Amino acid sequence: LCCTNPHGVLAFLFLAVLRDRRYKLLRYSKDELSIQLSSLTVQDEGIYRCFCYSRHFKNKSQSVEILAAPSHPVLEVSQDGGKGIKLSCHTQGCKPQPQISWLLDNGIELPGDTRHQLGADGKKWSTSSTLRILSYSPKVTASCVIQHPALGAQRLMASVHFQDLPST
Repeated sequence: LCCTNPHGVLAFLFLAVLRDRRYKLLRYSKDELSIQLSSLTVQDEGIYRCFCYSRHFKNKSQSVEILAAPSHPVLEVSQDGGKGIKLSCHTQGCKPQPQISWLLDNGIELPGDTRHQLGADGKKWSTSSTLRILSYSPKVTASCVIQHPALGAQRLMASVHFQDLPST
């Protein structure tokens, strides 16, 4: 028996694979081989193949996709050249790209100008969204809302209360 990981490394069972402590042999019999891989990272993503050399050659492939949750959003407020304010929201380290929207406390959800940048590892994303506000009431709150498959139904949020800002 031998297995290959997504990096194409040939690893004979009970030798190289089991030297990586993240691999655990769950079941081994003449009909079944089950392993477990813990502490996954995006580098573990890919196609895993298992080959059985017996009277009849058998192989099985399993594609593994890794989700990386986004970091908690960082919200920044700046003056927008005398024309109101600019809200900027930033998150990083996620895979795939997150969705960012803006939620006002009156229930209105707005899209911002969202930009995605692939990280140096070629797998995780940094995402920023900008919302320009021309005028506002001090009673309003705006929130940056991040949605991502790794979060399920949960959303990450960061808020700014306009009462804490100078009036326009």
